[in-house]
Formats: sequence, structure tokens, C-alpha cells
Amino acid sequence: MSPVLQTDRLTLRQPTGTDAPFYAAFYATAAGPGNYGGPRRADEAFRVLCTDIGHWLIKGFGKWFVTRSQTGEALGGCGIVHPDGWPSHELTWWLMPIARGQGIAAEASHAVLTYAYDTLGWPVVETHMRDENTPARRLATRLGGTVTRRETFPDGVTRDVFALPHPSGVSA
Repeated sequence: MSPVLQTDRLTLRQPTGTDAPFYAAFYATAAGPGNYGGPRRADEAFRVLCTDIGHWLIKGFGKWFVTRSQTGEALGGCGIVHPDGWPSHELTWWLMPIARGQGIAAEASHAVLTYAYDTLGWPVVETHMRDENTPARRLATRLGGTVTRRETFPDGVTRDVFALPHPSGVSA
């Protein structure tokens, strides 16, 4: 079981089967998951959920499901994944449309970065995204990320790889 992370506004917990409707809703439209391989059918979104749950069991880290602490409202996901065959791990996040533009991704990412550095003891945390994913690039920069290399990934896409510092050294 993954630890639960708390911020001022958010609770980050391990995803469960009860989160399937939120995964299906996120992946249902092109506006939501365009950078995450969508849109996808509900059964395909369920496979993503199963992968997220399994990543924790197999690798000991993964994506948390993000909710609003006071209400339990589902907001999205944030965590670190390392698919087999990929050159490195990746801080990643996805947000329901209602959660965008509120600093949710940055707040959740700070919690995850703190966990990776302080609990897992990682010397570096990275993120990468397609060049056209402007919102993700802005967030990586806002998190203090700097491009350390450009690499072609197993899916054939060449991406900038950002190293992200410990949040204690970044002013949000």
C-alpha cells in the first residue's frame, strides 16, 4: 500500500477500483487526455487504472489519485512512473477539466517530489513530455526543472528530459 500524502488542499492516495469512473471520464474526450494516448474507451481507461495500481505493487512507487481534502472531490492523478524499457522514471500528472488552472498539478507535484527525495532518497527526479505539450512544459519550468538532455524514447518520440529539484529550493 502506498502512503497517503496531504497538502493544504489535497489528499493523494493510491488509486483503487472505485476510481474507474473518473479514469473513464478523463479518457473519454480528446480535450482531456490528448497527451496521454486518448481518447480511450472505458475498458481501455480501466486498463490504465490497473497499470497504475500494479505499478505500486511491482515497483514500490507510482501514481497517486488526487482528491480535494475537504470534499473528497476527484481531481486527477500525480506520481512517478517508470515503464519497463523506458530510459528513466517520470513525474507525471493528469487533471480532470474542473481542476485545471488552480495550481493543483503544482501542489500535487511538490508533494510527490518531496516524497521522492525525502522518503525514497532519489538523487534526481525527472519528467519529460512531448514538445507540443505546452502546459506540461510550463509546469516543469515552474517546478524549477531544467533540461538535462534530449532523448528518443521507445515510442519513437524525442523529448526534452527535465531534472526537477527538491521543492524546498523552489519558490512556487
